[in-house]
Amino acid sequence: MSAQRDLDELKKLQESRGWAVLHETMTAEIVQAALAIANNPAMTEKEIDFRRGAIWAANQLLHLPQRISDHLTTDLQIQHANSAAKAAQEK
Repeated sequence: MSAQRDLDELKKLQESRGWAVLHETMTAEIVQAALAIANNPAMTEKEIDFRRGAIWAANQLLHLPQRISDHLTTDLQIQHANSAAKAAQEK
């Protein structure tokens, strides 16, 4: 697939109802995990670390489409710059 096509598909994903449902669900899960840490003073350090890891992973998932989109946009800009430089050299 081309970078532009991938970028278009990611945009569709981010605008879809399915992504909105996933985002809402993951956001609620993040809040629940944070509250579980805050509301349980007897929680072991290992359990706190596990929940912190779960929060981090969920947050990474929520931002993944934007991170990939940013990467693809940069790739496209580099491709355009290289094409323009190559065209200028050929003149």
